[in-house]
Amino acid sequence: MPNQSSRPTSGPKKSVLSTISPVAWGLLVLVVILAVTIGFLLADRASSNTEGNAAAGEASSTATQSPTASQDLAKDADKATPGTKFSDGTGDPMMFGPGGDTMSGDITVVHRRKDNDPFAVGAVDAPVVISEFSDFECPFCSRHANVTEPTLQHYVDKGLVRIEWNDYPVNGPAAVEAAKAGRAAAAQGKFAEFKHELYSASKDISGHPEFGIEDFMKFAQKAGVKDLKKFRQEATDDTYSEVIETATSYASQIGISGTPAFVVGDQFIGGAQPAEAFDQVIQEQLGKAANA
Repeated sequence: MPNQSSRPTSGPKKSVLSTISPVAWGLLVLVVILAVTIGFLLADRASSNTEGNAAAGEASSTATQSPTASQDLAKDADKATPGTKFSDGTGDPMMFGPGGDTMSGDITVVHRRKDNDPFAVGAVDAPVVISEFSDFECPFCSRHANVTEPTLQHYVDKGLVRIEWNDYPVNGPAAVEAAKAGRAAAAQGKFAEFKHELYSASKDISGHPEFGIEDFMKFAQKAGVKDLKKFRQEATDDTYSEVIETATSYASQIGISGTPAFVVGDQFIGGAQPAEAFDQVIQEQLGKAANA
């Protein structure tokens, strides 16, 4: 399309653009149209991929299925066999990482399914495992913990779902300190209770709560941690510094880029999605387990 640069600047001298033949113009226009179209499609694809950015709290799933296939799976959800080997909250506070070789390409290897996992609730042999990657300083993680997770408890109670926590403290030094406190509580079999107290305290805070050791001490006391002196020591020294760093690296290496993030069975869910989104995926995964 002509613009100011195509106008003659002096006398009757002919413009370079005016010498281009109609055929050449047609080809040029076609190339421009193709370039714009390809650019639009790439931008749209990139936009779709970033919608799952958990740090932004957007809803996303990387493993989608057709509505018909999903409905067919969900119909068999009630045929899944519940697990019976429930965790008691005690175990190894140094626990981190996957349950298998992440190089295998199998997304389900992130699920640990270990008896001595103090960061898990529910039956070890539950048909569906939710591996959660979260940060105690993340407001979207707090929203998930206070709004969505309670609606999933009936699956846990029935032995149908197991939830496993993974440290991913990406929101600064306060997040790392909170992760250390969480592991100090786990060392005394009170991680789930500590997690509940911390997120309950942050549910009405806008932004990062930036809790400190005195806050952690209050949460630990409410959670029922017995040896508070030991808790304070481990929450403030380097007992868990290395394992938290390793756990964070593990999450990054498998592609987790924000919090909260979840692997539900063999599907990824990014962000603080509503309960309905989790319920749909869980039903599909239970149906898949029933037909395995």
